Amino acid sequence: MNGRPRLSPTMDRFLAIQFFGPFLVCLGAFTIAYLLGDVFDRFKDLVRYGGFGMIGLEYFALKVPMIVSQLLPVACLAGVLLGFALLNRSGEVLACQQLGISRLEMGIPVLVVAVGISIFNFAISEGVVPQSMRKARYLYEVTLKKRQIRGVFFAQRTWVRTRDGFLSANSYDHRTKTMRNVTLYTTGADFSLRTILRAHQAHWNGSSWTADDATLLTLDSRGHVSSEVRNYRFAPSVKPADLGIVMLDPDEFSLRELDRYIADLRSKGLDPGGYIVNRDLKFAMPLSCLIMVALGMALSLDPLPRSSTLGRSFGLAIGIGFVYWFALGLTSSLGESGSIPAWIAAWTPNAIFTILALSIFLFGEER
Repeated sequence: MNGRPRLSPTMDRFLAIQFFGPFLVCLGAFTIAYLLGDVFDRFKDLVRYGGFGMIGLEYFALKVPMIVSQLLPVACLAGVLLGFALLNRSGEVLACQQLGISRLEMGIPVLVVAVGISIFNFAISEGVVPQSMRKARYLYEVTLKKRQIRGVFFAQRTWVRTRDGFLSANSYDHRTKTMRNVTLYTTGADFSLRTILRAHQAHWNGSSWTADDATLLTLDSRGHVSSEVRNYRFAPSVKPADLGIVMLDPDEFSLRELDRYIADLRSKGLDPGGYIVNRDLKFAMPLSCLIMVALGMALSLDPLPRSSTLGRSFGLAIGIGFVYWFALGLTSSLGESGSIPAWIAAWTPNAIFTILALSIFLFGEER
């Protein structure tokens, strides 16, 4: 490169549009496919509770921001591969390179658009997704399925009314059906406090909650307190579904709320666990849009894929996207279980695909 621009503003816009058009088409197609899959996944509930009406439409409409946020990286990759497959098929990429325009110069307009998409992804995941997902869950669980809200999420703790008292927990893992830092208050007929049960964690066994090495404090009528430590089963009336309505999923937290929740757990001596992974993912996921575009550019401008058809390019995008999501799911699970540090769990897939994109680009050849 001799320091002067090789592409005119018109050519920059042309390349950007050549990527952005297929990107929007792919994003729309992937979103529709995701929604159809979600409909079939919830088909039994939708039929049982009459969800094929305005409530169902509103529910799925509220899920669209979350779906778009998750699909943007794959749509970026598919948009680049399809857009440049069209340019390769007509020989325009080869013509640009024959004129001395480098692959980097052709990639810069597309990468600028990718930066904008990454910023957009971060913006909707922070400003739109948390609120829309909360409303969607309330609409589905309470309005559609007519479940009664038996608890509240207040001051970073969950409070649930039981048959004879109150149950409080710091956090709840819906995958393992485990509550952490549990306190159960039992009251008498006159609402006087009778017992207090405290446990580091309690697990749902299918019929009740079980807590190992829990401490039970008993108050008699004279105000004397006695304590014992053993395994307990308690609160069979409180089901995991009751907690699922009250507790917020990581997608329903904004970054500020998630930081505050993690700090609160740490101040109480609890391990934030997977919440730290999800906080790092709030930065890693938007950046993956830029990484996927860079990978798509490296594959599209390398000499070998120029004979690729549109179908082959689309299949390549789906395959790479599947590998990315598989790697992200694997590392996230390891991070949430504490097997690897949270930042490694969140950023490893991005690091792998960044190295892959740079390797393909640097070892490719100009034609």
